[in-house]
Amino acid sequence: MVLGLEKKIEIIFVLAVLALFLTACGFKDNEISGDTAVSNKQPGPGSENVKEMVVVKTFALSGENFKFIMDGIESPDLVVDEGDKVRVELVSGQGFHDFVIDEFNAKTKQLKEGESDTIEFIADKKGTFEYYCSVGEHRKMGMKGKLIVN
Repeated sequence: MVLGLEKKIEIIFVLAVLALFLTACGFKDNEISGDTAVSNKQPGPGSENVKEMVVVKTFALSGENFKFIMDGIESPDLVVDEGDKVRVELVSGQGFHDFVIDEFNAKTKQLKEGESDTIEFIADKKGTFEYYCSVGEHRKMGMKGKLIVN
C-alpha cells in the first residue's frame, strides 16, 4: 500500500504527539506528578530534613504555519506563578519552528516538521513576557504569545 505525502505527515504528527505524551507521563528524578515535585535538602548541623514543593507547569505546544497551538487554542497565554518550574514541549507540526523566551534564556532547538524538543526553566521573575518563534519572519507574522508570571 502506498501512502500519500499528506497521510505520511499525519502519521508522523500523531506519532510525535504520542511520544511527547508518553514522555510527559514518565517520572524523572524526584517528581511526584506532572505538576509537582519534591526535593530533599540535605540537613546541615542542627537542622532537620526539609521538603520543598516545586510546582512544574507543563505546556505542550505545536508549531504550525505562523502560529503556536495548544489544546486547539492559537497563541495561548501560558500562566504560571513566580518560582514555578516551567516545562515547554514543542512539536513542529508544520514547517520549521522553535520556541523562545528571551528573559528566561529559554530556547528550543529549531525543529523540522515532525521533530520535537523540550525545555525547562524557573519562572523567577513576575511579569508578562513574549514567547515567539525566531525562525525567519515567523514572529513578525504573528507566531508569538504571552507567558504570564504571577
